[in-house]
Amino acid sequence: MIRKPQYRSSKLYIGASLGCAWMVIFVIVIAAVQTPNGTMTLITTVIPTMVGVILALLGIHRGFGSLDMRTIAKTPPDQPGGS
Repeated sequence: MIRKPQYRSSKLYIGASLGCAWMVIFVIVIAAVQTPNGTMTLITTVIPTMVGVILALLGIHRGFGSLDMRTIAKTPPDQPGGS
């Protein structure tokens, strides 16, 4: 049976990064509502960039998680009593 790896720290880091990216989007939208003159330029640049960061983080996490499981599945199990 394949033992699934635990990703405590990577889940924490990815969650924090996703939270920060969403916070940037939220702050920029709030700033645009309050002062529409200067922040409209920021919105057209920052929001697509932050959405790209979010998608990249999720894609990297998903892609490397699959590689980890594939490597574990291909590795023969430890033999009891072996050196």
